[in-house]
Amino acid sequence: MTSLNGKCLWLSIVVFGCGGSQAAAPGASTANEATEKPAHHATGPKNAVSKSGSGSVTATLGPGGGSLELTEGPKIVVPAGVIEGGQDFVLKLAPMTTAFANKESEKALGPTFSFSPPLDAAIEVSFPLGSMPDGWGDPSIAYEEQQGAEIKGEDSTRTKWQYERAKYTGGRVVATVPQATGMRLQFTLTNLEAQ
Repeated sequence: MTSLNGKCLWLSIVVFGCGGSQAAAPGASTANEATEKPAHHATGPKNAVSKSGSGSVTATLGPGGGSLELTEGPKIVVPAGVIEGGQDFVLKLAPMTTAFANKESEKALGPTFSFSPPLDAAIEVSFPLGSMPDGWGDPSIAYEEQQGAEIKGEDSTRTKWQYERAKYTGGRVVATVPQATGMRLQFTLTNLEAQ
């Protein structure tokens, strides 16, 4: 009987030992799968989620909505009630655009950034600004939209920039974008003297 108990005890140790290594193996494969998991989840957070980071930040948002913010300034707020289940979103710095450097009447304010995937709902976009520069008028948010035309027979994407008025309040430039296109966004200022 003692040897049987000893054997059972020994088997228990082996089971725990195997369980420990089995727990480690799925953890490793889960880490690899994390980059491949779908953007939609059956359930998502019911409360608002708030995430921040530098260069890029990712958050799973659900019915509670939430916000993503970069230390470089841009912040996105998704209101409650626009996401069913759960969905992964990314706010990140994007390649700069020269679209606003070609006119004396307009200049870029802050970095170019993107928020993806596309979301067919209005989002609030803001950027910190100590004060409005002299000689410049109302700020705007420019957001890029796909036009989808072929260029020279290649499957290239044409885009255009749409504008929404922004306001300066509480040390931030704030605007509402009617839908998140998943493409680049850029705050701009209008030069009143150049118009």
